[in-house]
Amino acid sequence: AVQSGHIDLISDIAAHPARTRTACALEGFHSCVRLPLLARGEVLGLLNIQSRDHREFTQADEDLLIAIGNQIGIAIANAQLIDDAERRRATLDGVMGSMVDGLILVDRRDRIVYANPRAKELLGVPSLDAVGHTIQDLDGEIDARVVEPENTICQLRATLVESQTTPTVEFTLTTASPRTVQVRLFAIHDAGGGSLGLGILIRDITREKELDEMKSQLLSTVSHELRTPLASIKGFATTLLRDDVDWDEQSRREFLAIIDEESDRLTELIGNLLDMARIEAGTLRVEAEHTDLRPIILETVAEFRMMTRAHEIEVNLPPVLPAVMADPRRARQILRNLVENAIKYSPDGGPITVRALARSDDVQTSVTDRGIGIEEQQLEHIFDRFYQVDNASTRKVGGSGLGLSICKAIIEAHDGNIWVESQPGAGSTFHFTLPLARQEGAQ
Repeated sequence: AVQSGHIDLISDIAAHPARTRTACALEGFHSCVRLPLLARGEVLGLLNIQSRDHREFTQADEDLLIAIGNQIGIAIANAQLIDDAERRRATLDGVMGSMVDGLILVDRRDRIVYANPRAKELLGVPSLDAVGHTIQDLDGEIDARVVEPENTICQLRATLVESQTTPTVEFTLTTASPRTVQVRLFAIHDAGGGSLGLGILIRDITREKELDEMKSQLLSTVSHELRTPLASIKGFATTLLRDDVDWDEQSRREFLAIIDEESDRLTELIGNLLDMARIEAGTLRVEAEHTDLRPIILETVAEFRMMTRAHEIEVNLPPVLPAVMADPRRARQILRNLVENAIKYSPDGGPITVRALARSDDVQTSVTDRGIGIEEQQLEHIFDRFYQVDNASTRKVGGSGLGLSICKAIIEAHDGNIWVESQPGAGSTFHFTLPLARQEGAQ
């Protein structure tokens, strides 16, 4: 019956194959019906009806049983469809509920029929998909939270209908923490092309806007930083080339020294820009080897002592430091950047101290100044790419703002860490660690 899809009416079980006869005889059955349960031509199951009486089946019995089997089959198929639909709905709800973007679905009567949790969070409207809520209500909710209201959702919908495009608007919401969102509308159609309503995608672009602003500030700063040494190099080179002035040897050497110094400054800036590009591309390389930090620290401090008279740079090192696994050139770059920053951000002079100490798994190096310090709210961003501390004192200092983010990337490429402790007006201490080099033969 299962294979053929036809009803099997057995009036005398004893006359049927041994398996059926033996199984039924044990229960005392003498007749039975095997009824396939059909739906859309597919066998979904088999219904066995057995009797202890001898029964002769008529055509009416067969017709009735087939009708019953069909009804049961349809009921099973419908139950399977409902179960499948529920599973699909649960999957779809899970997908839309996990979206990083907000999603709102609106029917042809402008009623909101669905809003995922992210949409409610971004817009700050927990009751977004309440029964009867419309996009007109949504416009009112948004207008109450928007810093500078522009196009409403209803206006965007009109644009969508008229131009068949996907209109987009951006606005800043005054929620618990102000955020900028991008709202995009799109039409929803059925398989035949008929309109079912519209969808609204809401994307948080706050961080993107912040990065764009920081990049713009960075480009402006870098342009200024490039122009300054270039102007000096060009100016003094042009001066030296003048035919109407006979410069004495001392003046010539002073001009050439300035050109040399500004060339080094320009080279360093370009190197920082290239490092930042490598960091962004994920191609920054370090060539780690057994490295003694002690001579690197002493040489770097000696270099800066010759460059500044307003600062007393002290060194506090143990007699012996264990070797670290580091790229010597990069270790020197990190230390130079931190000492240079300590000098820059101590405009009134004062002591600067470089310390190093061995720990169980690494060597910790610290650079301390008694300069202007860093505001608490800026500490968490101090190592961010494109970030510059912004206050009256730091604006006088200048700089490209690339150094610390590059230091962080280099140190993390060595499996080390960098952090800062600071108080406004009391100075800052930057700490960084580099892992100890393994001893030869160590397991």
